[in-house]
Amino acid sequence: MIRTEEAMPYLFLGVVLAIAGAFGWWVCHRRTRMRVPGMEGMEDRRVVDAFVRVSKIPPWRLMRRMIVKRAAAMVNAGEAADLGCGPGYLAVAIAKGIPAMHVIGVDLSEDMLALAQAEARRSGVEDRVSFRFGDVRQIPFEDSSLDFVVSTLSLHHWRDPIVVLDEIERVLVPGGSFLIFDFRRDMVLPFYLLLWTITHFMAPRALRRIREPLSSRDAAYTPHEATQMATCSRLSGWRIVAGKVWLWIEGTKI
Repeated sequence: MIRTEEAMPYLFLGVVLAIAGAFGWWVCHRRTRMRVPGMEGMEDRRVVDAFVRVSKIPPWRLMRRMIVKRAAAMVNAGEAADLGCGPGYLAVAIAKGIPAMHVIGVDLSEDMLALAQAEARRSGVEDRVSFRFGDVRQIPFEDSSLDFVVSTLSLHHWRDPIVVLDEIERVLVPGGSFLIFDFRRDMVLPFYLLLWTITHFMAPRALRRIREPLSSRDAAYTPHEATQMATCSRLSGWRIVAGKVWLWIEGTKI
């Protein structure tokens, strides 16, 4: 027979697990099912600095490696654009991973573009990476001038996503490839709980103020919604690839 003092640790563990389970259920029950557009807040330099710091942590570096690997399987040379390039880490990673590719990052934040230029110089790829100010709704390139278009964690910020998809179709050469990567709003519950925890307790204060990264999840699309968007656009040769946390709109222009 188990004595009371021996049972206490098990009882305590049971109570902790019960509380944690109830709290997790409460958080998940309150999560929004409908899309809630968010604000980037990139006009605030503190948000920019916080975003840059977060972009350097290992999970985001691994994400960039995954994207570069996927990009290299689609295209091996030519002119590329990174839409919503932020501090330029992905553009630089693509230039390093695909040496025959020239990459141009496009962003609406002058602060981000300045940081991206500095990152290209530090990485020694300034001859193959450049940056320019531009709106993705009017991508600053001529018709049929790009071999590859990539965008990561930017789709949920686009005010007119179908217009942007039309623009991607316009600027790509026939046979050019595209890769659009983002959260999926209906991600698996454990990862939602992780984002909730990061947003409320672990993210830099400037990001917590704008509810990031949870706000990006709330603004993201489901695979079904992404399919509807692509169907309504002029983008050709697309497919939707849905993971447990991410979704991709990718393909080759017909």
